Amino acid sequence: MEHTNIETRDAETVEHLWQTVVPGARISRAEVIQPALSWHSVTEPGFAFCDYTIGSTMVVESDPLDLVVLARIAGARVSGVYRRERIDTNIPFMVVDRPLEVSFSGRIAGTAVSFSRSEFDDAARRLAGDDTLRVRATGHAAVSEQRLRYWSRTWEYARDVLLRSPERTPLIEQQARTLLLEASLLTFPTTLTEALAAGRPARSLPAPVRRAKAYVEAHAAEPVVLADIAQAARLSPRGLQYAFRAATGRTPMQYLRRVRLDAARSELRSADPSIETVAAIAARWGFSNLGRFAAMYRGEFGETPSTTLRS
Repeated sequence: MEHTNIETRDAETVEHLWQTVVPGARISRAEVIQPALSWHSVTEPGFAFCDYTIGSTMVVESDPLDLVVLARIAGARVSGVYRRERIDTNIPFMVVDRPLEVSFSGRIAGTAVSFSRSEFDDAARRLAGDDTLRVRATGHAAVSEQRLRYWSRTWEYARDVLLRSPERTPLIEQQARTLLLEASLLTFPTTLTEALAAGRPARSLPAPVRRAKAYVEAHAAEPVVLADIAQAARLSPRGLQYAFRAATGRTPMQYLRRVRLDAARSELRSADPSIETVAAIAARWGFSNLGRFAAMYRGEFGETPSTTLRS
């Protein structure tokens, strides 16, 4: 991936930088640029990600051409028109097929990520489990507040990895790219959204999260550490933490604890209290501290382990 970090007040340079993310971007009117554009981006064929701030009075037309663009442009005096409809650019949005016109006055903070249309379509079919799916955008705004929060957390992780981390590696960069692509597909409305709602075969969680969950469920009775789950998910431990929390609201280790609690509850329900003890069952599922196990158990299920065993 090629990284660019620059400051400039030259309008032609500003336009060129925007075109590295959205090739059809064009400044149609601009006044003095102050403060200067502060630009940070990463690009490679079929993918670009940028974060920037700039001050001016300007009108910009951005045509996605053969790309899918997800963006946010925040400012006190900024407006956007997409498909002849005024949109709130302060909230993340998706642009496909048609140009977006943005006008602003004063300082704005923007971010954008673009994917090739072919990669976007291939990923949608993979998530749907349907190679015949005709992928088409059906709107520009996120399908729900929950999904938007998911996308925003994934974007924050991608920004940290791709634009800020001094220790990034090609593997971790590709992981961040994949997570952001899948989060975008699950957040913004397309015919994939309709396929998932219709109950067609689908894998609604990102692939690394599905692999992590499968590993946890298969090995919950064994000693498991985060590095084991990350290896199974084919992510770095840090990448897995971000991806798993964004998709499920839990960390991988919290999910492991819940799987083990569920398994212990199942055993307690079926056990003979004259033979089995709470301590023995807890120990089999990795809970060596009986007091802590009882507290977690009661927090999850509203009763003590001994009550479950006796019922």
